[in-house]
Amino acid sequence: MSVEETELSRRRRLRITRVKRILRWMPRRSNLHRYPVLRFFAKTARKRNYLWSFRVRAAVPALYAGCILGLLPLYGIQLPIAVGLAFLLRANLPILFSLQFLTNPITVLPAYFASFQIGRILLNLFFTLELPSLDMAEMRALIAAVKDGNLMLNLKYIGAVWGITALGSFVLGTFLATIASAFYKVAAHEVAASYRRLRHLQEARAAASASQTSTGTQPSGDNASSS
Repeated sequence: MSVEETELSRRRRLRITRVKRILRWMPRRSNLHRYPVLRFFAKTARKRNYLWSFRVRAAVPALYAGCILGLLPLYGIQLPIAVGLAFLLRANLPILFSLQFLTNPITVLPAYFASFQIGRILLNLFFTLELPSLDMAEMRALIAAVKDGNLMLNLKYIGAVWGITALGSFVLGTFLATIASAFYKVAAHEVAASYRRLRHLQEARAAASASQTSTGTQPSGDNASSS
């Protein structure tokens, strides 16, 4: 085995180990029953090979749908929507599902606040609108309205905030997905090229070994016939 083949084999083993570590934190065919949402779709999902494919054509749609949905102000209902999108887009389910945890109890408020500010900036750039600022006074008033059960009085305000946040989430999610997809495509191309080179070296070594074996046995046959 050549030095290049040994190195390529070592890198392949390292990649497999790294992927296995990542997959430990993702839903898989074998552990779907552990997830409250996915267990209802487990039987159907196991039969759909595209849901488990990490090829570019399945991973890229999952990255875009996952990043956008993960940042949209739909906290609490994202997971069932993610499952539906995986089937609809024929996208990788582990990636799309896992990206919904971009917003969790720790990150949800900063993520939505950042999305709101991005949406507000974009609307101010292209339109002349009177937009809510979402300052501390408005937040306190909204929280007080929720506690008092007076949501109807703030429905217009809540709708405006949600729409602005959704716009910002879409833009931010698309931006993150574009970067992630570019890295994924580059990595996938490098991995595919590495595997092709490794297979070529292995086939060449096997052919050379077979040729040596053939030439090594031929003289003995000639000698036997001549004797």
